[in-house]
Amino acid sequence: MRSILAENEIARLEVLRQYRILDTACEVAFDDLTLLAAQICGTPIALISLIDNCRQWFKSKVGLDVESTPRDIAFCAHAILQPNEILIVPDTLLDQRFANNPLVTSEPYIRFYAGAPLVTSDGYVLGTLCVIDRIPRDLSLEQQNSLRILSRQVMSQFELRRNLEKLELITTTERQRTEDLISALSHDMRTPLLATRGTLRAMLGGAFGTVSDSCREGLEDCRQANEDVLKLVEVLLDISRHHTPVLKNLNYEILNWKNIFAEAIIRSNANWQQKQIIKHQISPSLPTVYGIELEIQRVVQNLLENALRVTKPDQSVSLAVVARGDTEVKVSVHDYGPGIALQYKERLFQRFSQQRGRSDLSELNLYLCRLIVEAHGGTINVESTFGEGNTFWFTLPVTPQSRLQNRHEI
Repeated sequence: MRSILAENEIARLEVLRQYRILDTACEVAFDDLTLLAAQICGTPIALISLIDNCRQWFKSKVGLDVESTPRDIAFCAHAILQPNEILIVPDTLLDQRFANNPLVTSEPYIRFYAGAPLVTSDGYVLGTLCVIDRIPRDLSLEQQNSLRILSRQVMSQFELRRNLEKLELITTTERQRTEDLISALSHDMRTPLLATRGTLRAMLGGAFGTVSDSCREGLEDCRQANEDVLKLVEVLLDISRHHTPVLKNLNYEILNWKNIFAEAIIRSNANWQQKQIIKHQISPSLPTVYGIELEIQRVVQNLLENALRVTKPDQSVSLAVVARGDTEVKVSVHDYGPGIALQYKERLFQRFSQQRGRSDLSELNLYLCRLIVEAHGGTINVESTFGEGNTFWFTLPVTPQSRLQNRHEI
């Protein structure tokens, strides 16, 4: 069997290689989407398949053990020829293209196939998100819409992965390129993510018809995943903002720790489904500290959510601010989560530490905390002991208001 090639095949292969995704390790972000596709469509097999020159390679797979198959027998090689449609084969034995295919006549004995193309913003099809069954069947309109949405989520993850790799290569002398990459993120990711948010909300609201309980649960998971990626994009935009002189042009104010703690606790509880106990303490007679209250509140909130992420429901998180002599105050957040390895602690507040087990969002939020604290003249760090938990802390200097005002007038 010989593969049918797209008219733009040479350019398509070049674009695929630019994503640097082929032959990479498994990633939870992709595995979650594949599993969700299988659950929504009710199939034993689901794959994220990329069509290379001579093979189809699986970035993620559910219900299949092989890493790749030859392109000339790949169902997905046909699906990429129609970028605007889902290729659905209700019964492979009744389709001349596939009836004698080795994947039909032997393991995994494919009898049903549906593949949603993975299309870049420039219109190149990299592969598919596909679902497979061993019995003839079909997909409801609701399931087809869900598969399309999930395929867009896969592409959003590809775009995110590619742009994060680009950001990692930036050196000090190449800092100016950051703004161009952030613009690309805004153009390539934020707009389609917002569109997907609207579609998901419409589906959950019944705009495409009645949604079954099982599909509603799956679509809700997809909606949450979309929100998580949007949050990541917003943090990247905030990081870009903090690399500019914006903060230096703002007027500092006296920090009200009662308001900062109260707002951070309310927002952290709202963003975190499990409601743990958050204890807080504000030492009396704190020295006056000037800063941008919303920014410091964001640091406290990020550290709180980081602590809640590793805290069990029956444990508490402690938040405190104390004076350190007459020169600075120290804010700390303590949790009883697992300790942090020494080699990781040294890179924890860097931009991209690539530590397994941590999400890109939590890493970038910690890096954003560092930028905000350092912009205020303070320092941030963590103390961790296995079996006893972690204490993230930051300090802010006690600086006379007149000196701060003079600094901003320079």
